[in-house]
Amino acid sequence: MDTGWKDLSPKDGFIVVSNERIFDSDLDVVLRLYQPLIGVTAFGLYSLLRTQIEMRPQLSARQMHVKLLDLLGVGLRPLFEARNKLEAVGLLRTFERKDELGKLNVYVIQAPQRPSAFFKDDLLRALLLETVGENYFNELQKTYLPGRLTDLKAHETTKHFLDVFSLQTQALQNAAIATQAFEHSDEENRGIILDEDSSGFDISFLQKMLAKSFLDAEQVLQQKEKIMVAHTVYGLDELEVMKLLEKAVNVQTNAVDFKLFMSLLHKKYSTREQAQINTTANQEETTEKALKPSQNSGFSKSDQALLNACQAYAPAEFLQVLKSEKGTFVTTAERNTLEWVVGKNLFDTAVVNVLIHYMIVDRGMSVLNRAFFESVVADWAQKRIKNPKDAMQQVRSFNSQKKQGSYTGSSYINKKYRSKIIQKEKLPDWAQDGYKPKTVSNVSDAERKKIKEQLSKFRKKK
Repeated sequence: MDTGWKDLSPKDGFIVVSNERIFDSDLDVVLRLYQPLIGVTAFGLYSLLRTQIEMRPQLSARQMHVKLLDLLGVGLRPLFEARNKLEAVGLLRTFERKDELGKLNVYVIQAPQRPSAFFKDDLLRALLLETVGENYFNELQKTYLPGRLTDLKAHETTKHFLDVFSLQTQALQNAAIATQAFEHSDEENRGIILDEDSSGFDISFLQKMLAKSFLDAEQVLQQKEKIMVAHTVYGLDELEVMKLLEKAVNVQTNAVDFKLFMSLLHKKYSTREQAQINTTANQEETTEKALKPSQNSGFSKSDQALLNACQAYAPAEFLQVLKSEKGTFVTTAERNTLEWVVGKNLFDTAVVNVLIHYMIVDRGMSVLNRAFFESVVADWAQKRIKNPKDAMQQVRSFNSQKKQGSYTGSSYINKKYRSKIIQKEKLPDWAQDGYKPKTVSNVSDAERKKIKEQLSKFRKKK
């Protein structure tokens, strides 16, 4: 059970900002498509926060949460749970800080996905279908996804912008100057920019490859989230992603079929998974020489080995190695869970791997339980865990309540650097060398002799 709401006080401050305008049409989409998933309290919170957006945000111009509690007519726990639901479906991002005025929550309200994108999102679409049922689900699809003409035997006569309008060069220059002046004036009032890409994926390189290919580059880049899933979850680089895009293209329209793309991605991963199982089965355990703890890292040699492995693996590969050590496999539900957490862009992939190791190895789970996984993700996000070392320290605090020392028995072999992971466990007493069973008995010699005679008579009768 998430107890994070206990850290929230009615006197805590908050401000609401947005990097884009939330229109009434957006609210209609939230009501029809998102509200069945998040409930009326979360929808009410979203609607209320929309009215509190600061067009010129200042950290000092904060309000207290008691205002939200009074206007919604709920307590702290329902408010916190509603906030979590908004965050989970991508309608809200929450940031916390402390300053001389006290604790402050910065709520960055997000516009909903366009209906066409919503129904292409595997998780949202599946949850909506499960919540509202097939009949109403089909009604919503008909409402937001109008039919299209097919086999239209006609040629397009659409005019381009410059066919209709004429602009002087000076007008373009004036517009550029005006935009630059706005962007550079009053820096603290420009809002909050939260879209920096720290994944290491070179999107500009991919764009250059797309420009030289026959693919519809604009259509591909509109699906950047799926491209980042291929890189972040499954470890594909720019060239591998490009090859997969080319395999999934419709040669008649030059548009990529992203359902086929994801299917090919999962198939490619499954093939790589089996190949890795066959390879790691014959590898020798040479980790100790390859993995050295960094100086002043504060971690033991085995801790540093785990950190190196977490940084070397993509999450899907890391999970596969752990599961193969247990003689099992990665399920579709587990892949969806990894794609979900990476899509949230909350952590570095190495942090996700530390969490995977905690669940599969430390807790001995046979699969990644989605509910447990989400609760830990929410807790770590609230604790501002940003790197694998912080994540390992958090795991240590988990394990310290149960036993002394965490990750003390794990060793790793590099993958290229990567390799198989071996969990060493202490043998039970009966399996130790030189073990002698204890002979503790409350039965006297006379009673034992009597029982033996009765057993002997019983066997003779048989």
